[in-house]
Amino acid sequence: MLAVVVVIGGLALGGLLNVLVARLPREREMFGWPRCTRCGRRLAIWQLLPLVGWIFQGGRARCCGRRLHWVFPVVEVLCAAALFVFYVRYGLGTAFWFLSFVSAVLLLTAAIDWLHRVIYTLFILLPALICIIVSPWVPGLGLVASLVGAIFAGFAFLILFVLARFLFPSNAVPFGLGDVYLGIFIGAAVGITNLMPALFYGVVAAGVFAAGILLLRRAGRTDMPAYISYGSFLCIGALGYLIVQSLLREA
Repeated sequence: MLAVVVVIGGLALGGLLNVLVARLPREREMFGWPRCTRCGRRLAIWQLLPLVGWIFQGGRARCCGRRLHWVFPVVEVLCAAALFVFYVRYGLGTAFWFLSFVSAVLLLTAAIDWLHRVIYTLFILLPALICIIVSPWVPGLGLVASLVGAIFAGFAFLILFVLARFLFPSNAVPFGLGDVYLGIFIGAAVGITNLMPALFYGVVAAGVFAAGILLLRRAGRTDMPAYISYGSFLCIGALGYLIVQSLLREA
């Protein structure tokens, strides 16, 4: 029964994350009744139900008939799935709450970066600091591992950022400063011992996606994006690593 409550809570948390995803890039006020992301009309209560509202609307806004972005239900489903896995593995202990917090930050960052290609400094560095502060009480992490992970990832990503600026002098660089901040957060959240595999998941996902784009371009598709939201893949890769590790770790 409690597992059902956790899943519902995960869907609700995903819905709250979607509110931030919809409002932050548009610089709208954080409070106030939610409105349609397409036409701006006030939403009915049933439309706000996590995942259920999207399904009942058939993926289209009831008020204007325009298609709703698939990112929003994906955020809610992934959030609920992650919290369920963490609960089954760790119960409601410290690890559950810490990993739930990390997952929320990763999903928020991934969604905004995918839709708007921006990573907010405050919403990534502040959580990184929180991870470092609470790391002594997180099983399997610890202050040293968290701090070293943040420093190492930040330094490595900074090198990539400098190289990207050198290789791509224009403003449309594939690797931005926000990705450096994201690396710091991931390092602080997983620690130095888990940093490389956590990043590996995202790098592989980004590589496969980029290869697919290149193949489609060679096949004559001209509507393919010129670059990918690298930060989104790093976030989903890190989240996937946390979920897989929770499933595989011995009780």
